[in-house]
Amino acid sequence: MHSTGGFTFVEALIAVAVSTMILLFAYRIFFSQTEVVTKSLEFIHVNEGFRKVVTFMGDDIREATTILKPVPIFSSNIASQTTKPGVILQVQSSALDPQIPFNSPLGGQISVKRQIVYELEKIEGPESQTIPRYRLVRTASIEEKPGQKNTQRQVLVDNVREMVVFRTARKPFKPSNIGAAKDRLLLPVALSESGTGNSLVHVRMVLERTRKETETGQVYNVSMSTSFYKRGKEIFTNP
Repeated sequence: MHSTGGFTFVEALIAVAVSTMILLFAYRIFFSQTEVVTKSLEFIHVNEGFRKVVTFMGDDIREATTILKPVPIFSSNIASQTTKPGVILQVQSSALDPQIPFNSPLGGQISVKRQIVYELEKIEGPESQTIPRYRLVRTASIEEKPGQKNTQRQVLVDNVREMVVFRTARKPFKPSNIGAAKDRLLLPVALSESGTGNSLVHVRMVLERTRKETETGQVYNVSMSTSFYKRGKEIFTNP
């Protein structure tokens, strides 16, 4: 009996074709999994930015005794609010300190313990000319004693696409004429029309994933709307 070793040309072609199909299938699986991991990391990065904003800004507003900025607006002007670079939030936490004399430059016995400023800085770059992007910077100034101030500056997020912080002036009642027995002199107004008051701060923002240098169009982004209530009581100088 006579036998030959090795593969024929047809068998070699079949083996190459099968190997190519296996490699192509493995290639697609690998890159599909890579894309899933990349999107997961982008989602984590964006949500980490939201977590930082909610944690820091929420605590600063809740502990504040005075909100210096933004100035309250009417509910009818909410739609016209747009993202602009500069200071978007400034709050101050004050306390009464009996050790400070009444003639103190701080104003009576009021001790300015902390002042927080949130500022949007525009990120310079070719893609920022058509699609502006911003970084959110938090600057905290703590004054333990008159004339002694410590300042700390930190970048919370650097992938802000849009961010608007506002308060609405509240008008809980509107005048009305009394023409019948059950008519009222004042009529209550819904919060959607009258505003929510000076102590409630509203935040609207859109965060996007980190852009590549060559990207100029839409990229993965997530929007969020929330509100924070100021719990601290106003402190005024004793006249």
